[in-house]
Amino acid sequence: MTTTKKSRIPTLIADDDVDILNYFRAILKRSPNELYFATNGVEAVQKAREHQLDLVFLDVMMPKMNGIEALAEIKKIRAETQVVMISAYSDSNVVREALNKGAFTYLFKPLNKMDIMSVTMKCLQQLGVEPEVQLK
Repeated sequence: MTTTKKSRIPTLIADDDVDILNYFRAILKRSPNELYFATNGVEAVQKAREHQLDLVFLDVMMPKMNGIEALAEIKKIRAETQVVMISAYSDSNVVREALNKGAFTYLFKPLNKMDIMSVTMKCLQQLGVEPEVQLK
């Protein structure tokens, strides 16, 4: 697989918990990620239509449209977008459904910086993208 260097990595974080959005903002603020935020599934799908997203962190339980439904819509818009599901609940049926619908992986809350950075790098490798500036 050929790798492509990119100066900006379009990334969406979708969660109805503003503290989670702020946590991602703090972790990724010095990264090459071009950050977008959504507080529900409908907003997440809209952001996916507006921006050619490489990476999405998507909460499972959100108002208006849940994360599983949003995942399916985002994958229809751009199949190669890497979607990481996040949830406080470890329901194996939901995890299986998300993975079957195209999620790259699943992270459980409480989230930590190392997991977020590690999965970000793995997703970018899957896409064949190498950030011009390294994630820290």
